[in-house]
Amino acid sequence: AGVGVQELEAARQTLKRLSAARLWRYDPSDAHHIDARAGPQIDGKRVRVKFHPGDVFFASQEKKGPDGVLYLELADGRGWLFDHKPGVGVMCRRHSVTEADSPGAYRIIHDQTAVTPTEALEGDATSKLAYGAVVSVVQVVNKTGSNRIRGRLENPLGWISLLDTEGGKRWAVKTRERGGHER
Repeated sequence: AGVGVQELEAARQTLKRLSAARLWRYDPSDAHHIDARAGPQIDGKRVRVKFHPGDVFFASQEKKGPDGVLYLELADGRGWLFDHKPGVGVMCRRHSVTEADSPGAYRIIHDQTAVTPTEALEGDATSKLAYGAVVSVVQVVNKTGSNRIRGRLENPLGWISLLDTEGGKRWAVKTRERGGHER
């Protein structure tokens, strides 16, 4: 059961419009890692979550601070990052996905992404995937009634959400790395 050309194009356009809004990439000018913060403050308490150059994440909230910095709340609740640091420069840039979801290797960008036994959203999770894990998606389906793009995995066996087509939330992004291992 394949996906039609028109449906793929519609999904690609929706994907481009929605995911560009709150998808970010850690891209510092100094090439160092960053620790996420507990709240929307550059000098705030650090949490045990590190991002390395090139890491992609979805922001559930963007909050402009009085210092002109745009604070980015990680959608999976692990902390906050920021778009730039005064005196240092750019820290994070908006990121967009330019191709429609299709089978291949994906990097998990939402910590504890649920793996379910079927393509339906109902059902208990059989396992959860950590941020940074790389998995191989062997089939992609557009669940239009549920506003989700879902991907079937062989290891672990099951299905994950790739994209919420209504709200733009993304759980995984395509990567050139091979699936089936964690970073």
